[in-house]
Amino acid sequence: MTIKTKGLLTVLTAYIIAVILGFISLQFSSHFSSTLQILIADIIATFVIYSFSVYYKNSSFYDPYWSVIPPFIAFFWFAKNNYVINTPSLLLMIAVLFWSLRLTYNWMKTWDGLHHEDWRYIDMRNNLGNSFEIIGNLGGIHFFPTFIVFFCCMPMAQDFSQSYNWTIFLGFGLCIIGVVLEIISDKQLHAFRKIHPSGTDIIETGLWSYSRHPNYYGEIMFWWGIFVFGYSFSGLNYLLLAPITMTAMFWYASIPWIEIKILRTRPHYRDYQKRVHILFPEITIFKRLFKV
Repeated sequence: MTIKTKGLLTVLTAYIIAVILGFISLQFSSHFSSTLQILIADIIATFVIYSFSVYYKNSSFYDPYWSVIPPFIAFFWFAKNNYVINTPSLLLMIAVLFWSLRLTYNWMKTWDGLHHEDWRYIDMRNNLGNSFEIIGNLGGIHFFPTFIVFFCCMPMAQDFSQSYNWTIFLGFGLCIIGVVLEIISDKQLHAFRKIHPSGTDIIETGLWSYSRHPNYYGEIMFWWGIFVFGYSFSGLNYLLLAPITMTAMFWYASIPWIEIKILRTRPHYRDYQKRVHILFPEITIFKRLFKV
């Protein structure tokens, strides 16, 4: 058994336990609202993964949580609709499963094993010192994204038997296009890294010639698609804040963190920053067309 296989089996065990305990919690919280029920299950599952992260001293146990848990949340709402199979339920499950399988596979492909921890977590541990375990690990790495993703999953909580408008297909389209953009951009990046293994070069071809982070652009588009799906049933409401929050997290936290790291070793990245928009390819195309 390889080191990577052993690591993946350990992570799989952690998630099986997390899902089982989350499911058990549903039986004891049936007197609560459905939203609170699934939130409690989500919190319990997060605590389980956090426990494994602490035991193995590797916060990357949480990395697949982002893509593994939303399908269970979607299935929870599917069950609450008495497993009704119609256009809305099929579109939602197809979109979420397509997104989840793509993202989880990409993580499995790039994760080397229990000895491999995301560089961002290592940075956070070094910067926070003794405060890392509570503020960084429990709060920043585990529960902050859990709550963000849960909030963004709330538009899934619909009565699928109710009437809906045409925007449900727009939402589905945004989800699928977003995932396809992620697939293409990740494939282009992996191919580039094989040709340029030194890590000092900058990819400026394909989708990366229009957006500095086309994979994140696709991810954000997916969550806007989930919101539009919910909008098709309930109209415009406070859930608009869900995809806005997700967009803000990438814009103000994830992307700047990555770009600071890149600039440490590749100062010529600044020229690329001037020519290509940080996220939106539409802005890059507009500037090129009108010589702005």
